[in-house]
Amino acid sequence: MKRTLIAATAAVCMTGAVHAADTRVYARPDPAPDPAAQLAEMLTLYEDICLKTFPDDAAVARAVEARGAVAMSDAEVKSILHADPGRGWLLAGKTAPFKLTVEAPPYHACGVRTNTVAGFPSMQPYQDLVARYAKGRTFQKVGPINQEVQGTQSVGAGDMAMKGKLAEGLLVFTVQPLPANRDSAGDAIQVRFVHQLVDPSQAH
Repeated sequence: MKRTLIAATAAVCMTGAVHAADTRVYARPDPAPDPAAQLAEMLTLYEDICLKTFPDDAAVARAVEARGAVAMSDAEVKSILHADPGRGWLLAGKTAPFKLTVEAPPYHACGVRTNTVAGFPSMQPYQDLVARYAKGRTFQKVGPINQEVQGTQSVGAGDMAMKGKLAEGLLVFTVQPLPANRDSAGDAIQVRFVHQLVDPSQAH
């Protein structure tokens, strides 16, 4: 099972890599938000949408739209999910813009991502959320997985377990342009939280 889980994690790590030449993707939020407040808002979205509502995709759509999120165009969704089918929304947010996506099976996943000035100094609130969600179950640590994809550096790690016949992942990724591709004015570090459910028999 471990090999399957790691392969699934790597697949999600690849999803959403965007060429660094598109500076809008890694634009820093302006004004710069308080990192603790930005993380708190992101965790609320992740918990409410990706942990409590997902994998009911229709309910996810209703929940994000009720928060004022705007559906992404097909091109915007493709820039994140590439050839994989799915939907996406843009949410202005109180602290910063957020992007929410749902990827269709076999890598069924719900993700929340945001650009940060320098990442989140403390991830303890995230770890606390994972501990509450995983209470009573045994999750194994996966990662970190480091990849260079299309001019970016992506680092992923997380917690994974079996949920019935599905491999379930609670994953965190950070993505930023490689040094040679960074804007002189500075680029954001994109942080992504993903809740993934994969049928190992269909994973590839």
